[in-house]
Amino acid sequence: MNPSEKPNASPSDTSPRHRLSHAFKPLAIVIGLLSVLVLVGLINRYGLTNNAPRPTVTPTPTVAFVMATRGKPESELVLPGTLQPARETQIYARASGYVTKWHVDIGAEVHEGQLLLTIDSPEVDQNLAHAEAALASARANFQIATITLRRSKELLSKKFLSQQIVDEQEAQMQARAADVHANEADVRRYRESQAFERVTAPFSGRITYRNVEKGQLVTANSTDPNGWLYRLSATNPLRLFVNVPQSQARFIHDDMPVYLKLSEYPGRNFMAHVARSAGALDPSSKTLLTEVHIPNNQHELASGSYAEAHFTLKLDNPVIILPANTLIVRADGTKVAVIDQSNHIRLKPVTTGRDFGTTIEIITGLNENEKVVTNPSDSIRDGVTVNPVTAKVN
Repeated sequence: MNPSEKPNASPSDTSPRHRLSHAFKPLAIVIGLLSVLVLVGLINRYGLTNNAPRPTVTPTPTVAFVMATRGKPESELVLPGTLQPARETQIYARASGYVTKWHVDIGAEVHEGQLLLTIDSPEVDQNLAHAEAALASARANFQIATITLRRSKELLSKKFLSQQIVDEQEAQMQARAADVHANEADVRRYRESQAFERVTAPFSGRITYRNVEKGQLVTANSTDPNGWLYRLSATNPLRLFVNVPQSQARFIHDDMPVYLKLSEYPGRNFMAHVARSAGALDPSSKTLLTEVHIPNNQHELASGSYAEAHFTLKLDNPVIILPANTLIVRADGTKVAVIDQSNHIRLKPVTTGRDFGTTIEIITGLNENEKVVTNPSDSIRDGVTVNPVTAKVN
């Protein structure tokens, strides 16, 4: 047989069954490999070869911290208030009549005793004239009674008159003297009333409001709350009343320097001082009412203006200041997370003071130079071991 010639294929090699098994052989190999891979994955995931649980390793969390430090020995207390005049009054009429002329208007600087307006009061003038006439008549009657008594005494010495008549004339002379005193009192009263026709300033200051016009009828001793004529204010110095909180009240004393800031004068400070304080806290607000005096020689400051009073307090034991992002506020109170020497977390309850926005005062619960965690997570707990790093200070 020629070697190059192939032998004839057997009938079994060309049968349909042989061809089908030959076609599925690669597929069977792929399925076998996939089965092995799935089995290995199940073993690794569920530990089918070993029922013991695998140990888990939790990494130590890294936290940033700041050192608890005390604030400056001087603390600034800023309190708002409204500028008020040192003295202010509403001027009423003491005489009834018509206004003949007003002499000053709003903004005018007046001195004590200066004429503000005049009132025409005919009834007062007539009563004064009547009282003066009655006084003249009483003095004439007193003079006649005095002369008559002197002459009667001369006749009594010569036995021409009885003692009874002389006694009666002496009593009449004393009655006429009393009439003179009564009429003099009436004249003084009406003259004082007439003087009230000239309304004058009770003290030096500035007219801040005029509530009267020429020809207006005014009534003496009016009970009308709107019946006043002028409002007079003494604006040098000005006053400012502030309410100092109880925690800072002990630092306030008389003559304590203060400076004021007003928004209409940016970058400028107006020096002032504490004039007096109430000496007792208000029972409802727990604050100390304090009066501050501000010199206003140039009349730059207007009464009624809003101002901020800045007090510099000398602290004997400054409180601890922390960033506001160190606080942990929970249902059981406010706390901070402190890192101890073994790098374990300790949650400490604290009492807070004034809130300055980015920082806050810690009154109690924390010691100086303790490490306090910044931005603590909600899951932070007592006893957790951490890896502390110093927080970046902005």
